[in-house]
Amino acid sequence: MDFPATLQAIGTEPFWSVEVAGDVLLYTTPETMDAPRRLQATRSSDAEGLHLVGGNGDAGLRLDVRREACSDGMSDREYPFSVSLLLDGKTARGCAFDPASPPPPQ
Repeated sequence: MDFPATLQAIGTEPFWSVEVAGDVLLYTTPETMDAPRRLQATRSSDAEGLHLVGGNGDAGLRLDVRREACSDGMSDREYPFSVSLLLDGKTARGCAFDPASPPPPQ
């Protein structure tokens, strides 16, 4: 199952985003917009989806991407991927899309 090399993942409550470019991830929250956290990850995929595992120093990271419809819960947009982010021992859920073909605004 192929996934785009670039992905944009977003989550709400709390708000966060992860920009995926190959094996580099930029993690951002509203407080860190000017200085995103840059993390290295190893990409793998299986029947469950795409998995990016890595981190930077003591920061463990796992981003799991599934090819299934997802709603961010804040808008009427439907995204093609759902995600689960494990960072610094905390799990957050959200949605993702290919920035080359973003979902249309509703």
